[in-house]
Order: sequence, then structure tokens, then C-alpha cells
Amino acid sequence: MPLQRKVVVAKTGEILLGRTKLFAYGTNQGIAYNDGGVIKAYVNRCTHMGGPVELSRDGTSFRCRWHEADFAPATGEAIEGQAPRGTRLQPIVLEEADGQIYAILEFPDDPFA
Repeated sequence: MPLQRKVVVAKTGEILLGRTKLFAYGTNQGIAYNDGGVIKAYVNRCTHMGGPVELSRDGTSFRCRWHEADFAPATGEAIEGQAPRGTRLQPIVLEEADGQIYAILEFPDDPFA
């Protein structure tokens, strides 16, 4: 059974509608997004060359800072630019408890255990 760890993303209600928050996610960075009251999160790494993404100025997409690939914030799907068609930002499983939103970080089984 894989080892899991809960990582704090934000307090409940902290991420405003249509806004984002970055958070540490293991050796990566996560990006959380409030999609109409539903918080979604992804590993903050473009599917083209691994660059970080951020919410575009008009708030309609996540844009890669390196090569300007665009992703749909609601689904993580690549919609324009150099990211390969059909790819998506890697989703992160979230859990809400005790007024906090947590990201679930899974570690693979130890092959030597």
C-alpha cells in the first residue's frame, strides 16, 4: 500500500472564485484554482517542457511562462500553444477537513521493504 501524506493547500474559503494559489507538493509545486466554488489542483508543470504555469491576465487559462502554452483551468487540458494536443496538467487529489484543504501526496511502495 502506498504511503500518503496530506499537504496543506489553503484554508477553506481562502482561494477566491476564479483565483489561484501556489503550494509546495513534494518536490514539485502545485497550483490550486477555484472553479465556481470547487477547488481543483494540478502539478504546476507544463506538458511541453515542464515550465511553470500561471493564471493568464484575463483569467481564462493557465499559461506556461516558458513557451505560452495554454491550459483550461477547469480541466487542465491543453488548449493552445506548444503543449501536445490531448495532454493535461497532472491533477492532484484534494481533501477538505477541519477548515483546511489538503493535497494528497502519494509515495510509491518501497521496493526494498
